[in-house]
Amino acid sequence: MKLVYFTKFLKGLTAEQVGATAASLGVSGLDLAIRPGQCVDAGNVGVALPAAMKTWRDRGLSVPLATLEGTPTDPYAKATESIFAACAEHGIPNIKLGYWLWREGKWSGKDLPYWQGVEQIRADLAALQRLSEKYGVRCLVHTHCDNYYGMNASSARHLVNGFDPRYVGIYLDPAHLSADGETLAMGIDICGEYLHMVAAKNVRYQPAQTAGPATWKHDWCQLSEGLVHWPNAIATLKAAGYDGVISMHGEYSGPEVLPEILEKVKADVAFLKTHLHA
Repeated sequence: MKLVYFTKFLKGLTAEQVGATAASLGVSGLDLAIRPGQCVDAGNVGVALPAAMKTWRDRGLSVPLATLEGTPTDPYAKATESIFAACAEHGIPNIKLGYWLWREGKWSGKDLPYWQGVEQIRADLAALQRLSEKYGVRCLVHTHCDNYYGMNASSARHLVNGFDPRYVGIYLDPAHLSADGETLAMGIDICGEYLHMVAAKNVRYQPAQTAGPATWKHDWCQLSEGLVHWPNAIATLKAAGYDGVISMHGEYSGPEVLPEILEKVKADVAFLKTHLHA
């Protein structure tokens, strides 16, 4: 298994600075955020990505995944096809899609109950699969806890089941599984042939207030501190035969101060490598 770094928090940095940052963390490549404010975004992907990829490859860094904006990915938008085409041309094999949010019987502002939302999402995924087939890449549904379609492996499999796993897959996130009460071993089994990427972060619950009936909030913490026992998680992934990429998300509760985030990521990379190589 290889470690890459999710570039979400590297807004405003040049491609050279992004590469230098990743290299300093001890990872083998990038999970490239193609989002506003990044060195590569949806508007400049055709021009910025070729130069950026050369910069990163010159440093020995791979880019196995591109991550799109968090909003639902429109398969018919010109920008979507431009990203798929650019990723294919420059050797990025996987594309993480945006999220579909469920809100009290509504999906994406439409009056759609849950299962009708699933049907609409699957219609979009059918169109996205056609793009993936056209360009020879794979689009991924990321498991994200709380009120999201694809909140865990069970929910994500509802979305992708029956599609060709060469072109549509699941991006499994053990921390989000833990927050929603699905075990990693079960999640891997549910994903089956659709499992193509794994995220690394951790979470624990903390009281949301000091008085009254208990309510809880997520505290995104370092890999050794949360609900996911990462040494066991690595062993479980190995036992299941997973030998793909793990993306270090570098998401921690508190102020988003880049030097502090990077110090935590560096510690988490070292921690994870110890168990990857055990």
